Amino acid sequence: MASTTPNYISIYDNTATANFIYISESVSEVLGWTPDEMIGKGAYEFFHPDDINALTRVHSANVMNEKMSSMVAYRTRHKDGHFVIIETLVHYCYDVLMCTNYLYDPSDAGHKIRSNSVDEVFVVNQDGSLELVGAWNDSQERMQKLLQTQHKWINNRVTHVQEPRFCLILNRYTEESTIVFVSQMAERLVGAQCDQVLGRPFLDYVSERDGQVVQQQLDMTKGSDMIMRMRFDWVMDKEHGATQAVEAIVGSSNDGLVVVIRLAPRMTMS
Repeated sequence: MASTTPNYISIYDNTATANFIYISESVSEVLGWTPDEMIGKGAYEFFHPDDINALTRVHSANVMNEKMSSMVAYRTRHKDGHFVIIETLVHYCYDVLMCTNYLYDPSDAGHKIRSNSVDEVFVVNQDGSLELVGAWNDSQERMQKLLQTQHKWINNRVTHVQEPRFCLILNRYTEESTIVFVSQMAERLVGAQCDQVLGRPFLDYVSERDGQVVQQQLDMTKGSDMIMRMRFDWVMDKEHGATQAVEAIVGSSNDGLVVVIRLAPRMTMS
């Protein structure tokens, strides 16, 4: 079941200017822009001027601390000139940030579910100040700790060693959750050739023993707006039974499911 709150997918690069490299079609319903009008431009071009300082801090923390799941509400510009409040769920994926974006409605059940299933939630207030909300310990001291970074961009680029991750977009309207986008890092981590993965059911790459649970988790994500964390064995070579343990986080939008995957230590029974 798709969300009744208008939403869309966006992908930023991990530079300091956060350039759009992909935006799904539903952005037009939310912001009036077409994807072609936004792709290639820096995200800060669309933010409210008073919100930029706060969003710069959040973006820096997401990139430098490689956050798997955070959310921030802020003002962004509609094509007709007025500003609307968007909440963006960010899943950092090595060289890009995979995002699902919703019109902000704090009374919406989906908003409350998302807030309770991400690692932290920030709100940029009308005066441009940043606030940590929805946490048991939402003190100013904790917020400052979450935003601390050890690394910096050099010439607009990330230069420190990062954890390898790859990302996918799945078609939420197919029973098999077919793969419609995969990042190049999939080849390095799990040996998946991108051109061979596209159009295939996601469960083709989930081990048989994990398949039922993963399917249930995907269905829960589609139906509830919950951010789902999963652990399963990725099938690298079905013929020879080769698998790789991975951890994944899944977010939902009306335009698809966003998945970020990283390697997981293989668990053994002693």
